[in-house]
Amino acid sequence: VSTQSTGGRSKHDYQDLCVVTSLLAWLRAHQQDLDQEDVAVSIQLQSTGTQLQRHLINLLHDLNLPGKCTSVDTDLEIQTLKIQIITNVTSYCVSAMGNSNVIHALFSPELGVKKGNSLNLLISLLQKALEGSSHHSDTYSQLIHKAMHVNQLSTEEQRELAGSIMVDIDKCSAIQRAKYAELRLEQLADTKDKELSLYTQLIESLVYLLWRHVHHYTVYCKEPCLDHVTGEPTPKRLLSSNKDLTKQLTKELPLHLTDPFLKKIVDFCSSKTTGSGSMTASFTSALVRRIRKLITA
Repeated sequence: VSTQSTGGRSKHDYQDLCVVTSLLAWLRAHQQDLDQEDVAVSIQLQSTGTQLQRHLINLLHDLNLPGKCTSVDTDLEIQTLKIQIITNVTSYCVSAMGNSNVIHALFSPELGVKKGNSLNLLISLLQKALEGSSHHSDTYSQLIHKAMHVNQLSTEEQRELAGSIMVDIDKCSAIQRAKYAELRLEQLADTKDKELSLYTQLIESLVYLLWRHVHHYTVYCKEPCLDHVTGEPTPKRLLSSNKDLTKQLTKELPLHLTDPFLKKIVDFCSSKTTGSGSMTASFTSALVRRIRKLITA
C-alpha cells in the first residue's frame, strides 16, 4: 500500500488502491474464518499486520475527503474513489480493534495532536465527512430538480451537459440536446447517490471507532486491568500514565465533541439521504448518546 503524495497519483492508482483496501478490509473482517480455513493466509496477515495497519492509517492522513463538485469526468471518478478508499480503511480499523471489552486501540487519546494517529484524526475526518455529505446531498437534490425540469435550463447549459455524451452536439436537434442533457444529469445524480451511500458507511464507522476508543480510555484505562495481550496486570507506571492521559482526554473532549457537532451526527442519521450501511441509523444515534454520556460523566 503506497502512501505517496496525492498529487502524484493517477486515476489508475486510485482504482488500484480502492481494490486493495477493499480486499484488505474484507480479509480483516473475516480473519477468524481464515484462521480455521486457510492457516497460511492467516499467518501472513498476522505477520504483516502492524506494518499494514500503519500504511492504511497513513492513507487517512494522505487522502483528503473531496470538496465541491467538479464538472470534469476524471475528477468526479477520483472523487468517488477517494471516498471509497477512506471508507475501506475505516472498515478495516473497525475489524482490527477486536470485539472484546478491552480493545486493541488504534488511535491515541491525545486530542491536541494535529499529526499522528490520535483521536483528533477521527474527529477531523468525521467533521469533513459530515460537511461533505451535506454538500453532496444538496448537489444531488439540485441535479434531480434540473433533470426533471431540463427544458427550463438555458441552451448553453444544455449544450454543456449534452456535450459530455454527444461529441457533435451542433448536429443535434433541440429535443435531442435536451434528452442528452437529462441523461447526463441522471448520470451525475447516480454518482452523487453512490457517494452519499459511502459517506453514510464512513460516518457510521467513524462514530463507532470514536465511541469504542473514548469508552476504552475513559472507562478501562482508569483502573488496573489485565493486559489483553499478556494477561498480566497493567504496570503501575503505565497505569499512572493512562490516568494522566484519561484526565486530559476527559477535560478536552467536550471542547471537540460539542453538542451542536453531536446533534449534526444525529440529524444526519435521521435524514432521508442516508442509505443502508453496515449499521442502522438508530444504532449510530445510540452510540452518539453513549459518547455524550461518557463526556458528561
